[in-house]
Amino acid sequence: MKNPVASYATEKTMVQRHADDGSPLLGLAAGMGAGLVGAFAMSAFQALLARADITSGVRGAPSTEKAADRLSENVSGRPVGYAMRATAGEAVHYSVGSLIGGLYGFAGEAEPRVRAGGGAAFGAAAATVVDETLVPIARFGQPFWRAPWMSHPYSYASHLVFGVATEGARKVLRRFLARVRAGFTSLRTGKPRPPLETWGPDGWRALGLAFLLGATAGLRTNAPLTAVTWAARLGWIDLRGSRLGFLSSKQAAAITTPMALGEIVVDKVGSTPDRTEVVGVAARVMSGALSGAALVGGRSPAAGLAGAAGSVAATYLGHAIRTRLSRSLHKDWPVAGTEDILAFGGAVMFCMASLAPGRVANAPKILSYVGES
Repeated sequence: MKNPVASYATEKTMVQRHADDGSPLLGLAAGMGAGLVGAFAMSAFQALLARADITSGVRGAPSTEKAADRLSENVSGRPVGYAMRATAGEAVHYSVGSLIGGLYGFAGEAEPRVRAGGGAAFGAAAATVVDETLVPIARFGQPFWRAPWMSHPYSYASHLVFGVATEGARKVLRRFLARVRAGFTSLRTGKPRPPLETWGPDGWRALGLAFLLGATAGLRTNAPLTAVTWAARLGWIDLRGSRLGFLSSKQAAAITTPMALGEIVVDKVGSTPDRTEVVGVAARVMSGALSGAALVGGRSPAAGLAGAAGSVAATYLGHAIRTRLSRSLHKDWPVAGTEDILAFGGAVMFCMASLAPGRVANAPKILSYVGES
C-alpha cells in the first residue's frame, strides 16, 4: 500500500498547488463575491451605530443615491424616482463594494502584502480613495475640510469593517474556487478522486459540501438533484453498489432535467405556491437529502441529513431575501433570475469541488490540510 505521507510529499495536491499559484481571475472572482459580503457587513455596522444615535453628521441624500441619480440621468435622461431612490442607492453601494473587492482580490494575487492587517489596510485605503477623494471630486459630497468632522472617523471605522469582512470572505471563496479548479483539473487528467467520506480526514469537508449542495434546493428544488444525476451519469460521482445507484441511469437524467427546466419557468409565474408551504419544504428536504448523500457515494446518512439541513435553512433564508429584494425593486424577475444562476451554478460547483483532493490520512498535521493557507 502506498504510504500516504510519501504520496503527499512526492505528489503535491492540486488544491494546494492552485491555492499557492497566483491566479488573477480566481482572485478577481473571489474578491467580487467577498466585496458583497463586506458591503453587507458595513451596512450592518452602520445600522448598529444608528441605533446608538451615532451618525456621520452629513445632511441630505447619501452619496450612493446621488451617484444613482447621475447614472440614471446619463442613461435615461431623468433622475431616479423618489420611491426607488433608497433601492438605487443600495444597488450602487453593493456594486461599488463588489468592484472594489474584485480589484482587491486581483491585486492580492500578485502582491500578498496588499492583504496586510487582515484587510484593515485595504479598508483604510478604500475610505481614503472613495469617501475622502472620489466622492468630493464627483461632487457627491463635500471636500474633507468642509465635511462634518464626525464623517471622517465614521467613514474609516465603517470601511475597516468592510475591509476585514471582505478579506475573511475572500479567503473562504478563494479556497473554495481553488477546490473547484482542482476538481476540474482532476477530470481533465482522467483521475477523479474516490467519493468523499463523512468519517476520517475528509469528514467535515464532506458534510460541509453536502450541506451547501442541499442549500441549493432551498432556491430551486431540482437544482442539486439534477446536478448529482448528471455528475453520476458522467462518472464524476461513483454510486455503484449504493441504494442511490439509480441516479446514474439515463432514466434519472431524463426525469430530473425537464423538471429543472420546468421549475425555472414555473417559478416566474405569479400563481406559483410559496416555497415555505409544507409541500414545498418537504420536496426541497427530499431533494437536499438525496443530493447530499449522493455527493459522498450514496452510503452516508449523515451527508443526507446535512443536505436536508442545508435545504431547510436556504428555503426560509432565500424566501426572506427574495421577498425583501422583490419589494424593494418592485420587480421579481431580476431576483428570480439571480436565484436560478446561484442555484444551478452553485450545485455544479459544489459537485466539482467534491472531486478535489482532500486531506491525507495519517499525514502529519502540517501536511494533512490542503488549501488552508
